[in-house]
Amino acid sequence: MPMKPRVRVQRGATLETPVKKKVSQRGTMADSSVQNILSRLMEEKHTFTYKKLVVPMSMRSPYWKYYGFPATEDGDILTKVKIVCVLCKAQLAYNKNTSNLRMHLQNRHAKELMELVAEHPPEIRPSHKQQQAQVQEEQEISPIRHTSNNSKQQKRTKCHRSLENTDSGFTKQGNVYFTQADGSIEIDGDLQFMSDPNISISNFTQDEETSSTIQIFSPPTAANPNVVLQQGSENNKNISDAIAEFLILDLQRADVVEGRGFQRLIATLRSPCEIPSKGRLVDEILPSMQCHLKESEQEFLQLFTGDYGITIEEWVSNNDESFLTFSVHYQHKTEPSLETRVMSTVHCPNSNGVDLHEYWTVFIDALFSEWHINANKVTAIVIATSCTELIQVLASKNFILVPCLMYSLQECASFLLSLSDVHPVLQKCRALLGLIHRHPTALASLRMQEPELQVDEPVVTDCPAIWMTTYQMLEQLSLRRALFPSVLENVTELSADQRLQLLLSEEEWTVVDDIVAALGPFKVAVLTLSEERFPLLSLLEPLLWQLCSSHLQDKDGDSLLVMKLKQILRDNLAAKYVNEDVRTLLRTSTMLDPRFKTLGYADEDVKEDVYERIQKSLEELYEQNPTSIEFSPTPNKKPRLSGMALLLGGVCETKGSVGLNDKAKLELDQFKSETSAPLDACPLQWWSHGSVKCPNLVHLARRYLTLPAAVMPAHRIPLPQALIFHERRKILAPDEADTLLFLNTNYHG
Repeated sequence: MPMKPRVRVQRGATLETPVKKKVSQRGTMADSSVQNILSRLMEEKHTFTYKKLVVPMSMRSPYWKYYGFPATEDGDILTKVKIVCVLCKAQLAYNKNTSNLRMHLQNRHAKELMELVAEHPPEIRPSHKQQQAQVQEEQEISPIRHTSNNSKQQKRTKCHRSLENTDSGFTKQGNVYFTQADGSIEIDGDLQFMSDPNISISNFTQDEETSSTIQIFSPPTAANPNVVLQQGSENNKNISDAIAEFLILDLQRADVVEGRGFQRLIATLRSPCEIPSKGRLVDEILPSMQCHLKESEQEFLQLFTGDYGITIEEWVSNNDESFLTFSVHYQHKTEPSLETRVMSTVHCPNSNGVDLHEYWTVFIDALFSEWHINANKVTAIVIATSCTELIQVLASKNFILVPCLMYSLQECASFLLSLSDVHPVLQKCRALLGLIHRHPTALASLRMQEPELQVDEPVVTDCPAIWMTTYQMLEQLSLRRALFPSVLENVTELSADQRLQLLLSEEEWTVVDDIVAALGPFKVAVLTLSEERFPLLSLLEPLLWQLCSSHLQDKDGDSLLVMKLKQILRDNLAAKYVNEDVRTLLRTSTMLDPRFKTLGYADEDVKEDVYERIQKSLEELYEQNPTSIEFSPTPNKKPRLSGMALLLGGVCETKGSVGLNDKAKLELDQFKSETSAPLDACPLQWWSHGSVKCPNLVHLARRYLTLPAAVMPAHRIPLPQALIFHERRKILAPDEADTLLFLNTNYHG
């Protein structure tokens, strides 16, 4: 049995007890003596004497040619906290990546680094087509693969061969490479450490990033005498990648890593660690992720043969600068789902010295070329922008431009709230609520009285860019109207007359109720969209019809102001969808939706017109793909005549082939005869099963059901999520917006 190496403590005491102890996953220890030992160790500096430097075979980076872990004479690694340079014996912190290894070579051993780069040039990844050709070539050369007896042995890399042939003195022994080296290494007690010599070297052969050490999160204090321990995490993700993922998923600015609070949080959760700088995140890590992901998505779209839907969303930053986000939508090949990929986010230039028409023409052509999008395959473009020059360019290219429903509702509601009958009352509501929120005593009084009214939602100041927040603010203010006189009595800084001026009169409260009543149908429309898994364009025509013909019509008990506001909303909303091409597109997509295929809201003439258009499109599809209609017999085989056909073939009259018109009509009638799907059904799911009965019509359904009704996905439609995304997006730095919004949608971890 090998002798355990001693761990020499700097104060002169010698400790023979192994540092690492077996602990439960919760990190609790019942033995108080172990806690005392660990507490003392955290306050000391520990010195390890090593006899060898070893490199496990799992370390595949070429930089390990000049580094190694300190180990005993028997090759047992003493600590994984630090590594030692073979060339100069410098000690470097090991952060589970090789960035600091390269930096040390670059600063201290430039010649060796150049030689290393020459030995290991960066590999050029083959394109998708090249990979397919290579696989096909290998299959042709060796259709049957034989597994050698050594297939289970660990693969030797260029790094391993370099270690075997290096002049640094590394030799192979078992599953490690080692070189003789004497020295000592000093480690702070509060760092992550491992000094148990009985740990098997197999712990390091799984992966270069695997950590099996004990992490000490916090030292004992007078208030908390417990030492919190936890086994090293099995999550091998690099800390830089984890932080980048945090920025992507939560849509955070890169400068958050420079905050002291964030740095302390990371240091508390994982110590020691290397937090990437803002510059490295913005210039290296995030662009690299975007580049690789964009290349992958573009390669897929280059091979994609289906139809697309394009969406354009305009948004405004904190600096009142306008941006446009372009996305592409398509149906998944094997699953009934609508895929969304953000292509680009660009800043809207102003007209000062710029020909905007030429600018957007060049941009659209370059964007479609970069993403391999065939303009003939674009069913339509859903727009949520008021950029006139861009809209003109898209119209000149014969794209059908469909206004986004959420954007249309926002514009109609914003216009209503700006009316002279409404805006003064709205401003007074904001002033009243702002005063209460700024005054702690008044706010506390409001909170104490709210339970008496049994209100479920808090009252908060609205965000004008999202009309639903204004609707919610007015609705909640109206529910609390009886509380405000007593609440304002706590604002002693104001006189009685000033408090009275802040309160709304009965006529003004009536206006508030009228606004809520008029905008109520819009709220129902938003809730309907948010309940859909995929809010498709086929839902737009039924919603518009229901709003304009029913919910926005005058009701018994409506005041004159409510009737006026409903009329304004009804006219403005209908005016956004008067284009005949847009209406035809909406009706066609609605009829191909198995939930609304009867077009129960439309006249018979409209139904017949849509029916004929779909039948004509189906006939064109037959002409373009004749093989999709029926299977042609094998040309090499002569058809065999049966005895019945031979004797009585001239007696019976056989029917000729069915024309394209009849085939299209038969398939369309088959679709119409099917029972309508329930309202909560997914049309994409229905067509994935119904393609057997309508094998050609399903292609048309895919074309018209690739468009969303709104430019934002379903999870961003509910008010809480919409507000969070809006607040985070508007504070993005202009140079980070494109990268972060691209990764936020396209990155799936």
